[in-house]
Amino acid sequence: MSPMAPPALSYTNRRGQVYYLHAGTTTTGKVRYFVAKAVGPGALSELPEGLEIVESINGVVSVRRIDPNAPRVPDGDLARVRSELANHAHLRSHRAEVVKGEIIVFEPIVGTRYAPVMRLMPSGAGYAVFRMTYRGDGGWSWPLAHGPLEELATRYLKQIGTDEFFELD
Repeated sequence: MSPMAPPALSYTNRRGQVYYLHAGTTTTGKVRYFVAKAVGPGALSELPEGLEIVESINGVVSVRRIDPNAPRVPDGDLARVRSELANHAHLRSHRAEVVKGEIIVFEPIVGTRYAPVMRLMPSGAGYAVFRMTYRGDGGWSWPLAHGPLEELATRYLKQIGTDEFFELD
């Protein structure tokens, strides 16, 4: 009788879907880590060092290497942006997350999906604020302003979802 294998490491995303950590090999023989909705061959009971399980704003779960040199946003800065969103009734369903060292504000779209609408990027001693543009190919605008996060959050976040948002220069 063989001993029971330890249970696979699981992760539950914000939609309540459970994912299990697995390891497999690529066609070149390299180890590849991934998550699946069912336990299968290669299921792992613990996350290897240097990896993390992450979830995107839209609930997609994946495994990635931890980059020790990646830019970091202080937790207090993210909390400040979230607090400012909570101060405005029309922004309470919006979300702020750190993505690649920047604070991105997302607006809800169809169902439980989100789209980026504003970003606050560390710049010098403060931040630079950008808004999403919707002309041509779209994308991020030029920097609207630079300065302390608190001032930018107070001045610009309240304009998301209003006509004034499209007039920001």
